[in-house]
Amino acid sequence: MEKYSRWRDAGTGIQPFLPPVPPRTESSLLSTLSDAVHYIVGPIQGLIKLTLVLLLSLLYFLVNKVIGIIMVGPLARIWSRLWSTIFLRLILMASGFFFIKTEAISLRRGSSRRSNNNVGGQQTTSKASSSSVQSGDIIVTNWTSYIDVIYLAYAYDPVFTQVYPQGKVRRIGFWKALRSCTKIPPPPLEEQEQEEQEGLYTLRELQQQAKENGWGPIVVFPEGTTSNGRALLKFAPVFNCYQPSERNGRFHVLAFRYEYRNLPPTYTVGNQFWHFCKLCTQFYNTLSVKRLANDDVPCNPAMTSSQEAADLASLAGKNATDDLVGGQLTVCLGNMSRLRKTNLSMMDKRDFLEYYHLRDKKSARKQEQQTIRNKKKK
Repeated sequence: MEKYSRWRDAGTGIQPFLPPVPPRTESSLLSTLSDAVHYIVGPIQGLIKLTLVLLLSLLYFLVNKVIGIIMVGPLARIWSRLWSTIFLRLILMASGFFFIKTEAISLRRGSSRRSNNNVGGQQTTSKASSSSVQSGDIIVTNWTSYIDVIYLAYAYDPVFTQVYPQGKVRRIGFWKALRSCTKIPPPPLEEQEQEEQEGLYTLRELQQQAKENGWGPIVVFPEGTTSNGRALLKFAPVFNCYQPSERNGRFHVLAFRYEYRNLPPTYTVGNQFWHFCKLCTQFYNTLSVKRLANDDVPCNPAMTSSQEAADLASLAGKNATDDLVGGQLTVCLGNMSRLRKTNLSMMDKRDFLEYYHLRDKKSARKQEQQTIRNKKKK
């Protein structure tokens, strides 16, 4: 759309904020019949799926949050981890994500670490196992949908964070992380009240607290907001408290990718509940999760080659002079996911959403005025 052309990245030509257009498919009798069945059966199965999701969500809240109050110490973490794994996987299945493909990827030439094993409806690899992720570890991933949040909560039961433009983070809960997809990204710190700046951490500070208190791993969406999955947004400088020479960062790099024929599961703008309702009307949805091998991840103990780290730092330094580790992680995530890097940031998404909502209000006002005129004519 031309009216949103100002948010098209100049270097790649990609518009990362508008919902993606489904891929074109050749028309055939089979596809026509499939579409007809979808239009008839879709709303019925969508209602059934939505009812199941609501029931499972209620049970999850009662078991995990209400009954879980009596759990203390390490038992609280075990209790939350157990029921998150069960209920959130069921919620994903009820939403149409019956099979989730996971694979470990190595960026080294001639090295492939993929698996075709399938356990419990999810393809797994030994390298992609969540058992290697410990409290205080940092999970770095792209952000394309609220489904990403549900998967991460199911797989790791982590601490979610809200990223601020200056690189600070705030600890948030699972439900707020789900709703963050619909929110306008936070403004710069200098535009906020003093009270709103309380509870902010550097990533290293939050990592230390999570490790000491056994909160679980920390999920960081360094883009700070959702994109439509066609490219990576510019990372906020959340990793500027780390140095490329460190080996105790404990980072884990993940990439989410959705395949779709009609409605994309990616979510950037619009009514979140209505988007989820339409998602439930599809017969199935496809999600694949890639995880970078630990010995390819910057600042990890498994990366033993100082030359590799130096080469990666110099490559990242072309785009990130004050946050080398963030630049390294951008390169790793881009190469693993095969997503191109844009020069658009969370602040550009903020401007985009403000413009989008303003147009919506003007359109609603015009429609209301037109309705009033039609009534007067009658």
